[in-house]
Amino acid sequence: MLEALMPLIGREHPFAAVCAELRSLARASGATAFGALHVTCSDESEFECGDAFRRDFTQELLPRLKYGSHVPFHISNPGARYEWGSMQVVQAHFATRAARRGWLLVIAKVNTHVAVTQSGRDGVKFGLMDRYGDKSTYCGAIHATLAGAHLPFAHALADELRSDGLDRLALLRDEAVVPTRLASLYGAIVAARIHARRIAQDIQDLDDDPSGAPVVHLVLHGVTLNHPGPDTELIGGAYVLDRRGERPRDVYCGLGDDPREYVYAEVGGKVRVTGPGIDAPRAARDHRRLAAETLAGMDHPLAHAQAKAAVAAARSSGPERATAAAILEPALVTLAEVATLPTALFLYAEGLVGVHHAVRLHNAGTHADREEAARDVVADFEARLDELSPEDAHRILDRLQATQR
Repeated sequence: MLEALMPLIGREHPFAAVCAELRSLARASGATAFGALHVTCSDESEFECGDAFRRDFTQELLPRLKYGSHVPFHISNPGARYEWGSMQVVQAHFATRAARRGWLLVIAKVNTHVAVTQSGRDGVKFGLMDRYGDKSTYCGAIHATLAGAHLPFAHALADELRSDGLDRLALLRDEAVVPTRLASLYGAIVAARIHARRIAQDIQDLDDDPSGAPVVHLVLHGVTLNHPGPDTELIGGAYVLDRRGERPRDVYCGLGDDPREYVYAEVGGKVRVTGPGIDAPRAARDHRRLAAETLAGMDHPLAHAQAKAAVAAARSSGPERATAAAILEPALVTLAEVATLPTALFLYAEGLVGVHHAVRLHNAGTHADREEAARDVVADFEARLDELSPEDAHRILDRLQATQR
């Protein structure tokens, strides 16, 4: 599936060409049903991008909603940020009877955006263009984030740009690293790349579809290039997350998330951005497994004497503790006190708390930040204790004890 998209990656294309490739790929896939998610910035300039996806892709392939309309699930907000948990809803909506007869292909497309203008001898410029007679920033959300604006969406975007152990925001602001004229473009590429990763993480955390329909997710990320004339888009990369077999198969191909690695060029009047491994499919990261590896690399993180005693006491609890909360809470209090971060990593690695905690756990810069993020993870788990059975509680304690050895 990725092979068909590889010629698009790193290059500027008309929307119609991208949608035609997606249509061809979908029809040749053998899927018996299709679903779609489109994540865009709420900026009104993104109307062309949204219209093209609906007209040239979803109208052709998705089931009819009503009145002849075949429309995607749509997320729109400043900066085109993915909303955690949305893929669960998308999958549920499109797991139709047709999907149960074979398998479901869900295509998720993320589009950030940036203005592109030609200015005579100064060449191509990014980020500023006329809007209703005045100069305006495209994308205003990414521009505000780069400028350090104190707005909720800017804080959320800044957290994403600093996620996974790399401060891309600092890199984008450093003219010695990213030329000023390319900062808006590279910021849009990086943001789309990270938002697509969040979708992939959410998919990795999904349970099997209750309808029984096997599912393949194709997650494509790109940047709308807002021109004074018709808009185009630069495709950054794609994930394929295949849930048809006994074992998940998750692959990514495209640009990385480090703007220092991007190489900009203009070829035949079109924008091109390349980087290391752009045409080499590779296994997608499993963030639960990465948390487990971090925990394993610590020096006996949960082997504190008090922690071991607390787990042992909980495992030997009598029938008076008839609920998961009664069994686990005393041990959690001690673990959160003497080994906060290791406990949080354990809970995250075991899939006992939401995948959305990945960003805060990765972004915690100081010891105080890490402790606060870890306490929030433990609190999230405590809030879910009523959903667990006593048998679940004892299985968790067995896993904890195994980690303490």
